[in-house]
Amino acid sequence: MRIGLVLPEAPQYSETFFNYKIKGLRASGFNVIVFSNKKKKGKNYFKSVSSFPVDGSKKVKQFFLFTAVIFYTFISSPLSAKKLFLLERKDGRSFYKSLKTIYLNAHILRYKLDWLHFGFATMALKRENTAKAIGAKMGVSFRGYDINIYPLKHPDSYKKIWDNVDKVHTISDYLYYKALKLGLPGNKPFKKITPAIDISLFKLKGDLGKIHVPLRILTVGRLNWIKDYETSIYAMKDLNAKGIDFIYKIIGDGKEFERLKFAVYQSGLGDKIIFSGRAAHSQINNLMNESDIYLQTSLQEGFCVSVLEAQAAGLLCVVSDAEGLKENVVDGSTGWIVNRRDPEAFANKIVEVINLPGDKRKEIALNARKRVETDFKIEDQELKFVNFFTE
Repeated sequence: MRIGLVLPEAPQYSETFFNYKIKGLRASGFNVIVFSNKKKKGKNYFKSVSSFPVDGSKKVKQFFLFTAVIFYTFISSPLSAKKLFLLERKDGRSFYKSLKTIYLNAHILRYKLDWLHFGFATMALKRENTAKAIGAKMGVSFRGYDINIYPLKHPDSYKKIWDNVDKVHTISDYLYYKALKLGLPGNKPFKKITPAIDISLFKLKGDLGKIHVPLRILTVGRLNWIKDYETSIYAMKDLNAKGIDFIYKIIGDGKEFERLKFAVYQSGLGDKIIFSGRAAHSQINNLMNESDIYLQTSLQEGFCVSVLEAQAAGLLCVVSDAEGLKENVVDGSTGWIVNRRDPEAFANKIVEVINLPGDKRKEIALNARKRVETDFKIEDQELKFVNFFTE
């Protein structure tokens, strides 16, 4: 079976979800091609095809490239190009916008596929008819940004996707039910496949449940607003006021770095809150083994692989009540859930965890590890994706 996976760019170091998905499909004998907007430097273990560039700052060059690509596509892939053009016109798009759609999809139109699967719903925008044009089935995955954020600025933007998609994949119940509210028909086939991890890569801590002095707290994730690092920073300020000695490490990079660094400066905790930058995925387990508590204060989460990994490592996880996290952590059994945007509540919960008997903390950590081993195995995820495309 031939599957085209459409992503913004070829999977990066932190995108374990897509890397596992591609490797699992390939291991099951599927031919997988990744279509992306950006070229990835270095060698890939999969075939990667990038789209033609769009550069509004070089109008003359863009015009000639546009013309050449359109001409070449109609010559090399006449049936799929013509069909896409007619489908776009039928949907009410202008002559020029229909040609523009062909340009944006030219790197896909020359391939014969059984499935064209969009790794994010937003990647299917302006490509709603592409699968039909090449005679493939259309699949779409829901991620947190697709369902929680993008529709706020662009209401009803997914209508054509809902009309054309053959099957949808969701990483959590929450995202699926919210998609229904956004117009996804209830009769569309869907499958829930949560993120999963390779448990062999995460060695269980040798000092389960132990609290060190200073307390070692860790967060792994991109530095962007939806992770709500301000709440974690203010929670640290509350911890400090309560006389708790701690070191809080934040692993990751992103465009919010300067603002967050300034927030730490204002808090006066520059010696206790450390931005360690991006780390290779192979280093994450060691960082987790050196920590006591994993903290995730996100405003929204589709699910969050980092929290799964922290539980696998035996960290004591304190997370927000962001919808996907409530499916990730079982409150009071595999970790603790705290109301969003409440630094004091996070600080109080951390103090509560510190004051628990050591045996109770160890029990919670073992519960978390066992649940990951049972419910979030990478082998099960791989099988579910095979079934997604074959059932």
